[in-house]
Parts: sequence; structure tokens; C-alpha cells
Amino acid sequence: MLEEWEEYKSILNEVEPYQKWAKKQNSKFKKWAASGPKRYASPYTSAAPTTATSGLGPLEEEAYVPQIKDHLNSDIWSSDGELNPEISEKLLQIATQFYNKLDLPAEILNITLTGSLANYNWTSHSDIDLHILIDYAAIDENIELVRKYLSEVKTNWNRSHEIYIKGHEIEIYVQNINEPHHSTGVYSIMDGEWILTPSPQEFEVSEREVAQKTEALRATIAMIQKLDKEDKFEEAYGDADRLRQKLSNYRKGGLESGGEYSVENLVFKALRNGGDLEILADLKRSAYDKMMSISERSKVTR
Repeated sequence: MLEEWEEYKSILNEVEPYQKWAKKQNSKFKKWAASGPKRYASPYTSAAPTTATSGLGPLEEEAYVPQIKDHLNSDIWSSDGELNPEISEKLLQIATQFYNKLDLPAEILNITLTGSLANYNWTSHSDIDLHILIDYAAIDENIELVRKYLSEVKTNWNRSHEIYIKGHEIEIYVQNINEPHHSTGVYSIMDGEWILTPSPQEFEVSEREVAQKTEALRATIAMIQKLDKEDKFEEAYGDADRLRQKLSNYRKGGLESGGEYSVENLVFKALRNGGDLEILADLKRSAYDKMMSISERSKVTR
């Protein structure tokens, strides 16, 4: 993988048109989000209309009342807030095996569990946010380059694996040790203790987190586009279908835990308003059609 890192640096200047477009859309969204509340404009609508998203099946907008639990998920945590030892061991194994295969010079500084499953706003649809903390600068002085590379590696791993623990899918993220983290619940799996101990409190939305998750999902869609361009139609179709279902569960979990103002719901609407969901739907249809087609053979002359 160290060779892949060197190769990645050599082709950095080759940026696909879609990536430029996605970056522009994300920049627009961040400016829009930072301009203050919009009570009667999407995605800050006062009431959720019941409409299905075109091409994505029954991803319907429903009105959920935010529910803050009075306990952590008992499948993951003990009554005194300790991570289940079997789960802890498995998460450490997954994280270390993933990172060691990258063969990068930066050592693992910590492995943490964060997100809604490390908090009181968890739902049955919550992912296990498994974060591997390293010092990006130990890999290369170009921090943004390292971030982009690790983002692609992470996206590819999450696209290629469906690992569930107690019904919750694992999402791996390689985090810079200097990167600010806005979650109110962070548990060190390596040390077996809370870094930030959560408490039952009102759900707050981080605009930074909305922007980051939107960018990550756009990167996944871009990767499916690449598969389609490489004529890997079965892979593109399978990945598009899987991402469609993932987005359905993702948004549903957000609506259950945080309602209209949840990160998941705002990310979903950012993708929809930016045209990304339409792109995903078109990719799925196109990949299926190409997968089921038979190329026309040239006639044999006698």
C-alpha cells in the first residue's frame, strides 16, 4: 500500500470533472448552512411532506419526534458504561487489520468509538463509527493530500465490506489526531475508557459534521461512477443498490433520533438538493441496462 500512496501522489493533479462539481456543491452548501436558520426553506422545513424520492424507492419524508434515550445501547454497553469485551476485541481487530494493510509510516495513536452509538440518540439504524487516530503529518507534510488518500481508502473499504455487530454496520474513518471532533460521546477502545462521557441531553447539529458526511457520500457516488466508466456494470449496480438502501436506513435513523434537524436528514437533503440522489438513481438504472444488454456483433462477410 505504500507504493499505492506514492502512485496516488503522482496522479494528484488529475481531478475528475465530477469531483470538481461535488466540491463546488459542497462549498455552496456550507455557505448556505452557515448563513443561519431557514425555518420555511429546505432543509429546514417546518413540516415534512410525504413524498418519495425519484428513483430511490420509498425514501419517504416522515415526521418523527426526536427521542433521546435514558440509557446507552445495552447490546453494546454494560450498565456501568463499559464496552462489551467481545465487541471491543472485535473492533480492535478490524481496525488494526484495516490500517496495517495500508503499510503507512504513521503509528496508530488511538482507536475510538463515537457517533450515536456512543451517545443517547442511538437507533436500530445507527452505524458503528470506528475511528483510527493517527498523525497525518507523519505520512506527508501535505495534510490535505493525506486526507484525500485516506478518504478514498476508507470509502473503498466501506464499499467492499458489510460487517455488522449486533445489527449495526461498521463505518471506518482514519482521523487526524489534530482534527477537532464535535461528538459529545467518544470512547477509547484501546484504553477501555471514555474520552468524552455522554449524557442524555438535547440533540445538537454540527454543520461541520453535515458537510463532512455529505462529502464522504459524494465520494462514494463518484467511485460508483468510476466503476460504470470502467464497464464494471455488475459492481456498479450492486454498489448503487446497496448505497440506496444505506441512505434509506441512514436517514430513517436520523429522523428517529434527531428529527428534521438531525445530521442524517440534513445530509440526505443536501444530497437530494445537489442532484446527487438523481445521479445515483441514474447510475443504478444505467448499470442494470448495460449489465442485461448483449453487444451487437459485427456481421461476418463471406
